[in-house]
Amino acid sequence: MAQTPPLLRRARERAAARLKPGFMSHEDARRAADRREGPVPEGMAPLHVATWNVHSCVGIDARFAPDRVAGVIRGLNVDAIGLQEVGWHHRGETGIDQFAFLAEATGYKALSGPTKHNSQAHYGNAILTRLPVLDTVPIDLSLPVREPRGALAAVLEVEGTPVRLIVAHLGLDPWERNAQVDRILDHVAAGRSMPTIFMGDLNEWRPSAPRLKRLSEQLPDCAAPRSFHARLPTLRLDRIFVSGELKLAGYDVVRNALTRRASDHLPVKALIGVPRKG
Repeated sequence: MAQTPPLLRRARERAAARLKPGFMSHEDARRAADRREGPVPEGMAPLHVATWNVHSCVGIDARFAPDRVAGVIRGLNVDAIGLQEVGWHHRGETGIDQFAFLAEATGYKALSGPTKHNSQAHYGNAILTRLPVLDTVPIDLSLPVREPRGALAAVLEVEGTPVRLIVAHLGLDPWERNAQVDRILDHVAAGRSMPTIFMGDLNEWRPSAPRLKRLSEQLPDCAAPRSFHARLPTLRLDRIFVSGELKLAGYDVVRNALTRRASDHLPVKALIGVPRKG
């Protein structure tokens, strides 16, 4: 009897595996990692957050459209959103305060964390929120001979519970990100103990990166769907980490006709359970 060729045999084995209950293909697993759906546990307050690199409000169609970015933010309907690349840098239009524009156009309070603030650039991170703000602290992440970087930390009140929210845009080189993650974790360790969320464009595309492992030791759950490039998202650059007191109930990447044009990144949205005070 003639033997079945190896390629045909493996194809038949894969086809048979697909018929088994609970089978998940590689692509199915990738899609499952892009979202989570679940309720906030009983006794916890719901907190809706998002992170988004807005690319100076210049879309992949090369159009400067802060009104379009504001429309996306309004549609997300979150309690707080961390933004990166807000303002004029090498893109967009000069003379427009994008921090103020986005606050007015969305109805949120804007907390600005510029990393470049001079005659040539007003640019950096921002937090837009409709929650009470108890405190804000900028964190300098700049390193010699590299582009100025920073993070913005805010303490927000969620139904009586203070929650630390840190938004950052990390550097392009691994050694740079190593130092920046150290500074962020040092800030958390030096501050008052409280539930903490760290989010932003981390520029980490390797899931085994040591920076991500160090963050996970302190902030054990993470939303990391594929969010870049907006046209065909394959990289998990935009992440939302949460500390152990919080429950990351659900998350998703927001991909629709508007978000696919408004920036080169897609927004990442999450539902987080926060312990109620007392």
